Amino acid sequence: MMGNTQTFHKARLAVLTLTAWQLLLTAAIAGAVWLGGSAAAALSIVMGGGIGMLAGLYQAIRLLQVDAGAEPQAFMQGLWISELVKIVLTGALFLVAIRLLHARMVPTIAGFAATYIVYWVALGTRYPWFEPDVATQNLRERNWPDS
Repeated sequence: MMGNTQTFHKARLAVLTLTAWQLLLTAAIAGAVWLGGSAAAALSIVMGGGIGMLAGLYQAIRLLQVDAGAEPQAFMQGLWISELVKIVLTGALFLVAIRLLHARMVPTIAGFAATYIVYWVALGTRYPWFEPDVATQNLRERNWPDS
């Protein structure tokens, strides 16, 4: 059976891996746009990707501070608070990028959306691929037989 320390270590590693993939995808798209001749659009894509990464990283770090199994009420409270802060942070960063840094709107949103492509692929592949705990495997199959 995997202990909480190992689980948190794997979860942190999963968060960092997802963030690295987000950074890679954002950089690849921005690089392609830059090579296509639009440095301003490429910079806007980087800003949008940065917004998505920072907001997502904030929420992940916040959620990894509480053990959901040991303190489910505290975890759920942290989830709702971190989601609210993530939304406000995202809005504020978009305002800064567009109003103060004069980022272009469409490329900024495209860069932001690229970070969510990584989430969708991760969800589609059931990432992070933790080994199932033998003690909970039967319970999981009984509660979610299609998974």
